[in-house]
Amino acid sequence: MKISVYSLLASIALSLTMQSINAQSTTGSQLQLPPANIKIDGAITEWGDSLRYYNAEKKLNYSLANDTENIYVALRLSDRSEQLRVLRSGLTLSINTKGKKKEMYSMTFPVANENEPAALTGAPAQTGMPDDRDEMMRARLTKLRNIKVTGFPDIESDIITTANTYGIKAAITYDDNGHLNYEAAIPLKFFHADDIAKTEWAFNFRINGITRPANKPAGEAENQMGGRGGMGGGRGGMGGGGMRGGRGGMGGGMRGGGMQGSQPSIDRSEMSKSVDFWEKFYLSGN
Repeated sequence: MKISVYSLLASIALSLTMQSINAQSTTGSQLQLPPANIKIDGAITEWGDSLRYYNAEKKLNYSLANDTENIYVALRLSDRSEQLRVLRSGLTLSINTKGKKKEMYSMTFPVANENEPAALTGAPAQTGMPDDRDEMMRARLTKLRNIKVTGFPDIESDIITTANTYGIKAAITYDDNGHLNYEAAIPLKFFHADDIAKTEWAFNFRINGITRPANKPAGEAENQMGGRGGMGGGRGGMGGGGMRGGRGGMGGGMRGGGMQGSQPSIDRSEMSKSVDFWEKFYLSGN
C-alpha cells in the first residue's frame, strides 16, 4: 500500500514538473492577434494586467502578436539596471523567419543621440509618487527617437526615427509603478515571407550593455554608466549637485541619494553586460 501511495505521489510530482516546464516553453506556440485597440505609445495598458509570456531564466515579461499587417511586441522591465541599459544602449529585437537562432533582421530602440545629455536615461524618483522631476524625465523620454534597423533591404538607412514613413513604430515610457514599458510594431511586408504561418519564426530579445563611446574619455563614460556622476551626469547634472542630490546623480542611491535615494544601488560592473534570450513561435495566419 505504501509503495502505491509513493508511486502515486511521484507520478503527480512528475506531472506537475512537466506542466511547469511546458508552461515556460514557447516552442511551437502560435501567436495571437494583438489587442483590438492597440496603440504604440509605450503605455501597454491594452495588453491587460499581465503580458502573455514570461522568460523564467531572464525574469522578463513580454508579449508578441501579429495580424495580417504587423508584428507587435510589448515588454515590461522592473529591474533598474536593465532599465538604464535599455535607455542608454537600447533593446534589440532580432527576427529569423527560418526559425534559426541567428539574426536576419533586427531593430534597436532607443538609440541614444550623442548630442543629448546622459540625463535622458534617468528613472522616476520614487515609485508611485508624483514629482516634477519625474514629469520632466518622462517628457525627455520622447526625445529618444532614433531607431536602428539592419537586414531590411527595403529600408534605405540604418538609422530612422519614430517619425519614419515605413510604418515601423516604437515607444518607451515609465508607468506609475516604476516599470519601464516598451512597445513596437514592424510591418510584415519587410520580411518578404511567402507564408507567415508555415514555419516557426525565432525571436531574440537583447538588452544591450552600455559601452564607452570611442570619442569620450573614461571618466565621462563612467558617469553615464552610473559612476561618480550617476546617470544624471556629474555634480551639476540632473539629480546631482545642481539639484541637491550630492554626487549620486540619477543613478540612484549611489553615494548620496540623488533622485533615487530610496532605491537599491546598481552594480556598475553589470551595466556593460548584455542580456538576451531566444524564443520560437508560429505566426497567426489570420
